[in-house]
Amino acid sequence: MLSRFTVTGINKAEEVVLLAYQLHEELFKLDLYITPKKLLSAEQVKFLETNWVNGETFEFGEASTLITPNLNADSILPDDIKSEETGKIRTKQNEWAYQLLTAKLWESYLLELDELKKRAAALIQYDRQLFDDSKAFWERVLEHRKERDISQSSLDKIKDDVNAIFEKLKTFRKTESVEFEQASAKLRDEIIAKIDAFKAGINEKSNFKELQEELKTLQNESRKSRYTKADDAQLKKAFDTVFHYINQQRNLFFNDKTAIRVKGLTEVIQKMETSLQRDKKDLEYLEKKANGNNLRSLELQLINVKKNLLNDTIASKEDKLKDIRSTLEKIQKPATKTANENSDTPLKPNESNG
Repeated sequence: MLSRFTVTGINKAEEVVLLAYQLHEELFKLDLYITPKKLLSAEQVKFLETNWVNGETFEFGEASTLITPNLNADSILPDDIKSEETGKIRTKQNEWAYQLLTAKLWESYLLELDELKKRAAALIQYDRQLFDDSKAFWERVLEHRKERDISQSSLDKIKDDVNAIFEKLKTFRKTESVEFEQASAKLRDEIIAKIDAFKAGINEKSNFKELQEELKTLQNESRKSRYTKADDAQLKKAFDTVFHYINQQRNLFFNDKTAIRVKGLTEVIQKMETSLQRDKKDLEYLEKKANGNNLRSLELQLINVKKNLLNDTIASKEDKLKDIRSTLEKIQKPATKTANENSDTPLKPNESNG
């Protein structure tokens, strides 16, 4: 893209002037030489419009006025000058404004890259923030290349520097990864040893609710450390296994306890039924005896008293037997339901940290 062009205009004095625009991209500056055309020979005008525009040197004399228009202004044509070539001026202004903006953009990218290189040179360990910043920088550059704001040659100039940053980060990442895996494995083994010792201490006399709380505390403590995905999965499985084992042992405990109670109540019922049958036979005997002949009044009174005592005993035993059978019916429900009725619902192990 040419950095020079000329047009003609008319100033306030109604003089025809030659406007010679020159862009200094490296200085982000625009020069405009305004020269009355009558002070230029035909050869000079032709030279400016062709040779000078294409890069050759021309010495503007004292008759020329030099100003520096602002490319960001509405127009780079001075307010006191009119021109029939405003379309050309506007096109060039837009082209150069875009050219300078992309140049400034590229300059800012070079400064940003230089900062990234300094951070990479000072590395003593892997820096995730530097990786994220370098990745974001490269993606922005590629996006501008895609939109043709940056040339392929410019992209090629910084590609090796960006790759060098990533390679250095990769080297530190490998070292850190090995150290992290070793530290993770050590912590994993320590916690699994604690889990195994914890499980070994569980027995039928344990307080299952307290056990669950203790295991949950150990699990929460373990989450304060970082692990590899494999170690984290192994720990999660180990914790889940012991939580399940506690619930299993608790259910077995209550099942055994229920079985003992069922057996005891069944034996009591059998004994009471035997005793009740014996009382009923005694009552039947007294009934027959009371209906017999040759009984004296005192003997009959004694039999009636014994009958009343037996009736009271039988009624009391039947009430107790009814209560015991009702209790037995309740505790003969499924063991899992019985266990839940006698203790808290088992805690569900939480997901371990990632």
